[in-house]
Amino acid sequence: MPTPRFALLIAFLLMPLVTSLGCSGEHTVTLKISGTSTSEEREKISEKAKSLIEGSSHYISSYHMNDSYTVNVGPVMDVDAFVKQIDFGKVTKVEDRTIYVDVNAKPDAEEPAATDPAPMETEPTPETPVQEAPMDASREEK
Repeated sequence: MPTPRFALLIAFLLMPLVTSLGCSGEHTVTLKISGTSTSEEREKISEKAKSLIEGSSHYISSYHMNDSYTVNVGPVMDVDAFVKQIDFGKVTKVEDRTIYVDVNAKPDAEEPAATDPAPMETEPTPETPVQEAPMDASREEK
């Protein structure tokens, strides 16, 4: 039975190392992605998720069922900054460190700044004095 003890010893030695690299649960985000259908699509998403992580060391694990794909990735220190970088679908919800993404929906485009409508271009008209027309007595109502 030296093999299970050896594995347990290795786990106890590696766990502090993994935690010190920032890959503990507190620095991991979970992407719950809907709408994936092919392994190529899931591979691209995993590569994109890895590329969003700062630094050279990273942690990633994933699994899929039907059209749902779950990716755990870390270390992620700033969840909001990570969410803003997601461009492979539309982020539909964020709950703590779980990010829900729909790959079939396009990401929200930034709203253009509200501006006043363009003023109508008109040429100034020369001011003409208002002239009063004399009243014709025959037209006066009686």
